[in-house]
Order: sequence, then structure tokens, then C-alpha cells
Amino acid sequence: MTNYLHVRFCLDDPSSDLCRIVIFNDDEFSHWIFFTGFVMMNAALLFLQNLFPHREKIESRDIALLLVNSLFLGAGVLANLGFEEIGLDLYIVAALAVLSAYLLWKRGRQPLFIYYSSAYWLGLIGSLIAQFVR
Repeated sequence: MTNYLHVRFCLDDPSSDLCRIVIFNDDEFSHWIFFTGFVMMNAALLFLQNLFPHREKIESRDIALLLVNSLFLGAGVLANLGFEEIGLDLYIVAALAVLSAYLLWKRGRQPLFIYYSSAYWLGLIGSLIAQFVR
């Protein structure tokens, strides 16, 4: 519902006290709440993968499936960052991309490290290209 209420109800007078509150909650606070949960959930999954590593050998087929699936998350990142004004979301995705790549480098081939590294880096690189082409 973010970015909806103020567009729906505050187009006539966005400077009124009520509309300034709605705009803040709609545009700013809701994003902070969302990204806090997003980081906590994704970082927790990465740290759990680090604490409880996958013990069996990861086959090439498994890696291929992880990479194909990561294209969908990468496309979501691209859709979010590539075609609009970039804000806090860039830093959040970049931090998770760096964290996942670091864990992949440090701990080796673990399913979530492969998945997140691929998805976030593809999404970031695609977004960078889309922003420059725009």
C-alpha cells in the first residue's frame, strides 16, 4: 500500500498537516519498516546457512537450478532499481549482495550464498545498465 494513500488523498493540498503526516508514513516510514524486515530476514537466512552448512556435495545441476531461479529475484531487483529514482533500496540490496558474496568466498558453495550472490549482483548490474541507458 505504500505510495498509494498520499497520491489518492493528498494531491489537492500536500502541504496540509494531515497530508504531511500521511506522506511521511506512506513514503518514508513504510520503506524503513519494509527494508528493516527485508534485511533481517535475508541476513538471518544467510547467517543460518553459515551456521548450518549444506554437507552434501552440490551438483552442477543444483547450481544451474539455483542460478535459473535467481534470475527471477534478480529481475525483481532490476524492476525496482532500474527504472525509477533510486533511494534506500540500492544500499540495502548492495549490502546484501556484498554480504552474500563475502560468505560465498569465505565459506564456499552453499545454496543460499550462490542464490543470493547471483540474484543480487545480476539485479544490481542490470539496474546500473538500465539507469545509464535511461
